[in-house]
Amino acid sequence: MPFVLMLLFISCNKKQETDNENTPQSNLVYGGDFSIMKKLEDLGGQYKLDGEVKEGFQIFKENGYTWCRLRIFHSPNMEGPVCNDLDYTIALAQKAKQFGFKIFLNFHYSDTWADPGKQFVPKAWENLNFETLTDSVYHYTKNVMQSMKSAGVFPEMVQIGNEINNGMIWPQGRLWDNGNARWDELSDLLKAGIRGVKDVEGGAEIPLMIHAATGGDLVESDNFYSNILQRGVEFDIIGLSYYPWWHGTLEDLEKNLEFLSNKYEQEISMVETAYYANGWYPEPEEWVLDVQPYPPSEQGQHDFLVELAERLEKYPKVTSVYYWKPDGLDIPGSGIPFLGRSLFDRNGNAFKGISAWKEEN
Repeated sequence: MPFVLMLLFISCNKKQETDNENTPQSNLVYGGDFSIMKKLEDLGGQYKLDGEVKEGFQIFKENGYTWCRLRIFHSPNMEGPVCNDLDYTIALAQKAKQFGFKIFLNFHYSDTWADPGKQFVPKAWENLNFETLTDSVYHYTKNVMQSMKSAGVFPEMVQIGNEINNGMIWPQGRLWDNGNARWDELSDLLKAGIRGVKDVEGGAEIPLMIHAATGGDLVESDNFYSNILQRGVEFDIIGLSYYPWWHGTLEDLEKNLEFLSNKYEQEISMVETAYYANGWYPEPEEWVLDVQPYPPSEQGQHDFLVELAERLEKYPKVTSVYYWKPDGLDIPGSGIPFLGRSLFDRNGNAFKGISAWKEEN
């Protein structure tokens, strides 16, 4: 090669290397809450990508999803979507593992849905004194973890309580009681769950998440996490929910992420998010904000997810994002509502949004 051409070749290679170094690489991992997928498929539901029927997990794997978040209820009635008992959860986790997914277990500590507006105590724990309740949380958590370990689906991450910014296991763990904040009681319950994870062989290495539905609220997020940390609750990941109609604008979210990133040493996960694709959107009311960043359409859902990922990537401490119920289908008679926030239409055809986060990888 002539000397001049060799210099040019070296120069071009160095420029390419520099360009690659300057290109921001996403540190986000992508996951979904696939807690209902097994029941939908057991009922005959089918998932389709470009008209081809495939296993649900296969479609998500092909589109950049690597983590499977699974809720677990204490003693669910098994009706409709309230089906996530231990046996169901293990079976679903085993299937996810077959497709290479990592397992993220979400303890609700309830027989049914737990969220900021309701945290029903499991029937088995009703009327227990507080000492016995905390002991029950410990032993139940430990038993679930041991059972999953024995079944070959030991979780790679665990969440203690679901959207617990108003407390958990009410009434004893209710945070706000006649204007008084019961931080000590909530913290003791969290510590009991954490001990239950750590006391199983290998559990001490599992990252632990504490989850608050405060994605767009800097003040509430800070108040919640600072108080439990002051009381010695040890965890690794701050988990946030962010739905624009409940939690504010994307700018509100970013202000919160910047603040939490600067103040706290924990990683941050956008552990719940979703967007409508079926033309419907919640009307503003007492608990619903007048915030709609994109039209509630197939394209709008896709564009929201792309922009959300782009904003999350600006904050190195934000390490993961999970879509909530991306696997919803409409199966008549199932008792499982189709909310319009799925990444599939009623008949199981994948929306464009299924690939939004793959484009960000």
